[in-house]
Amino acid sequence: MVERILVCCFLLLTGCSISAQVLTGTVTNEEGTFLFGATVIWDETNIGTIVNEDGSFSLPRPDTTALLRIDYVGYESAYVEVLPKEADLAIMIEGVTDLMAVEVAAERRDNYVSTLSTINVETIGSGEFRKAPCCNLAESFSTNAAVDVAYTDAVTGAREIRMLGLRGAYTQLLMEKRPLMTGLGAAFVMEYIPGTWLESIQISKGTGTVQNGYNAITGQINTELVKPWLDKKFFINAYGSTFGRGELNIHLNRQLNEKWSSGLLLHASTRNNNIDQNDDTFYDTPQKTMYDGIWRTFYRGNVVRFQVNVHALRDRHTAGQIPAKANDLPYLINQDNDRVDLFAKIGYLGFENPNVTVGLITDLKWHQLDSRYGFRTHRGTQKSGYLSGMVSHGFNGLGHKLDAGFTYSLDDYDEFLDDRFIGRREEVAGIYTEYTYAPTITPEANGFANKIGFVAGARIDHNNLFGWLFTPRANLKYNFSEDRVIRFSAGRGFRTANVIAENTQVLATNREIVIADDLDIESAWNFGFNFTQNFDLAGRRGSIAFDAYHTHFTNQIILDNNSDYTKIQFYNLMGKSHASSLLTVLSYEVVKGLEAKIGYKYNNVQISFLDEPTRQRPMVARHRGLITLDYKTPNEKWEFNLSNQFIGRQEFIDLSQNPFQTKEQERGYASPFALANFQITHNFANGLEIYTGVENLTGFRQDTPILGASEPFGPDFDATQAYGPITGQMGYVGVRWGF
Repeated sequence: MVERILVCCFLLLTGCSISAQVLTGTVTNEEGTFLFGATVIWDETNIGTIVNEDGSFSLPRPDTTALLRIDYVGYESAYVEVLPKEADLAIMIEGVTDLMAVEVAAERRDNYVSTLSTINVETIGSGEFRKAPCCNLAESFSTNAAVDVAYTDAVTGAREIRMLGLRGAYTQLLMEKRPLMTGLGAAFVMEYIPGTWLESIQISKGTGTVQNGYNAITGQINTELVKPWLDKKFFINAYGSTFGRGELNIHLNRQLNEKWSSGLLLHASTRNNNIDQNDDTFYDTPQKTMYDGIWRTFYRGNVVRFQVNVHALRDRHTAGQIPAKANDLPYLINQDNDRVDLFAKIGYLGFENPNVTVGLITDLKWHQLDSRYGFRTHRGTQKSGYLSGMVSHGFNGLGHKLDAGFTYSLDDYDEFLDDRFIGRREEVAGIYTEYTYAPTITPEANGFANKIGFVAGARIDHNNLFGWLFTPRANLKYNFSEDRVIRFSAGRGFRTANVIAENTQVLATNREIVIADDLDIESAWNFGFNFTQNFDLAGRRGSIAFDAYHTHFTNQIILDNNSDYTKIQFYNLMGKSHASSLLTVLSYEVVKGLEAKIGYKYNNVQISFLDEPTRQRPMVARHRGLITLDYKTPNEKWEFNLSNQFIGRQEFIDLSQNPFQTKEQERGYASPFALANFQITHNFANGLEIYTGVENLTGFRQDTPILGASEPFGPDFDATQAYGPITGQMGYVGVRWGF
């Protein structure tokens, strides 16, 4: 039945053909970032379209020479003359277009929310990554108000993202539109993508599109890697810190000819020290050695385009007690990860109707994990496969588009907690369809139909463990103008919990771990609202955005370390669980070269343990704030970046039975604190950049992050109550150079 439906979808969409002449192309900035949501319109007409997420566009063209206008938030309008015989353009804003040789001057923003996109998407460009050392994906969010990054425990150094007040497991993480490192690699996924590899990040808030599966509950974060034909032929980034951390990134790219290009991205990092600032005998920062690399080959033809990628890494973490300080047998943590990932994409553009395209994504993964926490072990092997196919049909610049496709995933986990088997074999096959209405927004197009946008989709999946799952999602927007938009979203999401791999912090205790036998799939509804306004004040550009989102769980796997002092329990939701998140962000160029951003977030995350009343979820701050100041001198030789994060008080679990509890834990909550980072960058004429800075300028640190550190094998040992940094000020210096 499923196969018949898919065949019908493909025949229906690919069978449609319109003979009108069509212009196609791509729009990027000088960094190579796709300008998703840009408007492409024939000047002095209402005929235009919106640039897709992959930078592509298509629209009907006149038979004579005409002027094409490109509009994008944060840029002046750009114009390109198009000759009658030209059918495909590669347009680069703030640079020289590949075919037209027209220079376009513009002011570029590295972090923006498009007012033209129907879905609430925030884009972080490569320029934003340079404002911090950004040695990995986690650090790329240090200047972002929408995504929070937190440590999961006080010993391993593992970090997780949080969005809309909920843990990162509820945000679908993608790399170039495919699932990224789910399963056994979840604990350290944020470290496995080096910052220099990133071209851009798109943060989609709410349930968003159905094209990538049913997993997104609070949003989707898609990472785009640098492309060989846009990246520098040779690039090197070297970094070192006062905590013994050293990192090296090397990019090697080659443009073989007009259609073929290849790139090799390499990363090596190490951390080696015996730092113990609070004298609890435990490493304040884990020791590690990691080697990471990805090889990419692209073919970009007029009819067929494809890419092949091989990603491999070897990661070794050591944490726990410093052997020289331990009185007896040291409590050690060893985490070994090895991973190989082979993924490919292919697209066909050779239909008579150029608005019809077909794409296929395939991905094969192998991951081996071997971890030891004192006497407790967690080990396993993951073998995963993923296949996704899509047909996209646009309708000649009228703003209508229909997508249909299928996805199939297989995850085989041979996983053990001590001697207990906790693995599974999960197969999910699904089909979807999604309709998009995205008309051109211009001052000339004043009708209601030209101001609304709509994305509605649904998918049906069959999970061999949980049966049939139906996922509807919808996004609606209304543009009051090109600079003012209001959005609404609603949708459903599901996910299968990997209870230990996603919660490795529970291994850093000596409590009994109890996993219920009847764990169901997690499911939730998400409802969202966004208002974005771009403005000019005193001749300088600014924007203000307001988000309001609510997530309601119909089932959730509860990690309960509160109800029973001797146990950590995993079970299905018995009461209520929901989260409401409000976010306001104001960005403005105060004076020429000085950008300021102010953000405030309120998170009300309620959860119930067993049959108890709901309470604020432990270790989640209700109030968070962000202030960033970025200044670049007129000659662009010097850059100064300051970021301040404010974290409100966070509630602890009930630790009254632990004899090692601190005064903070006795009163029930941690005090608010602030984190400030500062960086200076000097740009030399030959492309060399030297940067230096300090993280945690105020030196704030949690004094007693580990309870029972003097008796690590005793029943009261607990390293899960980390709410802030464990180390004080850290200085660093780095160098970037490429040609």
